[in-house]
Amino acid sequence: MGRPTKCALALVLVLAVVTGPGALAAGPPARRVGSAPTLPPGASVAGQVSGSTRMQLAVALAPRDPAALQAFAAAVSTPGSSLYRHYITPAEFAQQFGPTSAQIDAVESSLRAHGLEPGPLSANHLSIPFTSSAAGVEHAFSLALEHVSLRNHATAIINTVAPRLDGSIAGLVQGVVGLSSAATPQPLYVRPHGAHVHATRHVATGGPQPCSAARAAAPSQAAYTADQIASAYGFSGLYGAGDEGRGQTVALYELEPYASSDVAAYQSCYGTHASLSNVSVDGGAGGGPGQGEAALDIEQVIGLVPQATILVYEGPNSASSAPGSGYYDTWSTLIGQDRARVVSASWGQCEALVPASDAAAEGTLFQEAAAQGQTIFSAGGDEGSEDCNGQTGFLPDTQLAVDDPSSQPFVSGVGGTSLGSPGPRPSERVWNSGGGLCGILGCAPGAGGGGKSSLWAMPSYQSGAPSFLHVGQSSSRETPDVSADADPDTGYLIYWNGSGSVSGPVGWQGIGGTSAAAPVWASAIALINASKQCGGALVGFANPALYRAAASSYGQGFNDVTSGNNDFTGTNGGRYTAGSGFDMASGLGTPNTSGLTNTLCSSAHRIGAPKISGRSLSGVAKGRPTLRLTISAGKAAPGVRSVSIRLPSPLHVARRAKHVTVTGVHGARLRFSATVKHGVLTIRLRHATTLAKVTVRYATLTVTRHEASAARRGRAGKLGINVTVTDSHGFKTALHTSVKPH
Repeated sequence: MGRPTKCALALVLVLAVVTGPGALAAGPPARRVGSAPTLPPGASVAGQVSGSTRMQLAVALAPRDPAALQAFAAAVSTPGSSLYRHYITPAEFAQQFGPTSAQIDAVESSLRAHGLEPGPLSANHLSIPFTSSAAGVEHAFSLALEHVSLRNHATAIINTVAPRLDGSIAGLVQGVVGLSSAATPQPLYVRPHGAHVHATRHVATGGPQPCSAARAAAPSQAAYTADQIASAYGFSGLYGAGDEGRGQTVALYELEPYASSDVAAYQSCYGTHASLSNVSVDGGAGGGPGQGEAALDIEQVIGLVPQATILVYEGPNSASSAPGSGYYDTWSTLIGQDRARVVSASWGQCEALVPASDAAAEGTLFQEAAAQGQTIFSAGGDEGSEDCNGQTGFLPDTQLAVDDPSSQPFVSGVGGTSLGSPGPRPSERVWNSGGGLCGILGCAPGAGGGGKSSLWAMPSYQSGAPSFLHVGQSSSRETPDVSADADPDTGYLIYWNGSGSVSGPVGWQGIGGTSAAAPVWASAIALINASKQCGGALVGFANPALYRAAASSYGQGFNDVTSGNNDFTGTNGGRYTAGSGFDMASGLGTPNTSGLTNTLCSSAHRIGAPKISGRSLSGVAKGRPTLRLTISAGKAAPGVRSVSIRLPSPLHVARRAKHVTVTGVHGARLRFSATVKHGVLTIRLRHATTLAKVTVRYATLTVTRHEASAARRGRAGKLGINVTVTDSHGFKTALHTSVKPH
């Protein structure tokens, strides 16, 4: 072809000015991101939402490297990891894992181009808030907002399709949070259906003691006072050592207000002076005394950890007439501020009704919390193994389901027990007041939640747990992780005057639900963090340490709950049944806090991570490679029992691992078996060892011609190798190393 004429060049310039750069190089097409909500059975569309309806929403951004974030959050939380308890700050989180400035600018520019005005970026750089009319939201995201009627005559707003975003930013966004109110977080407390009087002695625990008015009221309310709960769950030993949580901050996640006068009455009775303050998110949760959930949470923590500082994060919940991102923003603010080491949450919703994109956005926040060393306990639900029951209408929903966010992999889910006798040690069974016809008619209060997640795969702290704990009966995340008293007929005594809108007692009264169990565990971890044994070390995301503690000294740290089931509706064959060790009705059990302190704190100071050394890769240039790795157990850690090696693509392992040797201390040959599955070489030692020198030779190990050629020319680069070490207790540690051919 000849050179273009001046006229042709002029025409190209005119077209570029008129049509813009897209005419010359079209960008990626717009696509829908996230998901529309799942409608409960029996719901029907009732009409379009008024275009003038105001909505406060948030665009949830994807982290820079999701896999790296997940790996880091797990590593800093896992005893034995080289990064264990090397927590980072929110600023460091934003710098390392948040989206880049250019990515944030691109998303904000796109929102403005579609008529939306972005608000201030969140501290963790993971969300961009905005307020708009319903009409503006529909236009910006190419969707429709509809009113729906639920079969219990409630109403909600839904987005009929997932929001549509410009192709250039779609990969940077996890979803738009707050478009629907079809499923909203619910307070997980339960009031008794009539008091069953019981009388128990009060205990001189060394902690707060109730006044005469509380003592007199407790038996008629079938409720326990704080000293009795503290005694049942092993707080007394820490109180006796002078530990009442001084220096610790506990955050409470709330979507309703509370009356300060109720809390003042409780503190006056117990003689406590706990520091309490509110953090308002998105304008707060409104005024008034609430329905008792916030009062329950606050008073529980005051009664169990009286010298801790309490922060109450209050945000607006989604409402039938005004959905919004308040519930997500409250989590984002609580975690992004990073002011509390321990968090208790008593609000949840059936996981099956949560849009997957919303759950993923929440999950990123919980990974941030783990990276920062925050412990989060969340109530596991009050509908037993059928968590959607009661949330979709008058008739029961008997499908197996779990509660969000307690099912999140980086959250510790708390189930429920009935506390027959506070002991110590306590006498308990799984809380389940339903079953059969009564469960179908809804005449029983409830049951502790638990089961298999439909969203999340089983995390490593469960899949790697030893077999005697009976974890890992499926490939899904299993809940709850732990439990505590939740039965309203063996409940907790609180002070709440209410607003006159709820029938039943006011003032001193009994209450239950898994929302009462979550603060028990939060209080226990706050005491452990403050203990002399831990010496300033923080538990952080608790699950990896809790499962390891259960593996090493179960009876010391836990009360095993071995009777009952959580099949609330009685339609799922008694699933799930309590048994020894872990089960999906009670998790690992309830806390024996003094004993658990010894286990968790010793792991903080003494157990080291396994290490890789002595790595070499020779013979590559000749096409006859030999790989050598030395694996050593961590300081004071259990011995190495197996090693799994995943090689980079230039290297391959034959199906039959014939040319493998393993030697130990002083070069002694170790007995082992070797298998290859999906390209991973796994070496299982006959006996655990503190040192294993692994050698893999040709022809079990081969190399590509391209890599051999690069080695001959001196151009071979480092090759990454992933190694998983399993110790004699059954726990796995993932390690990464690299080696350069020579």
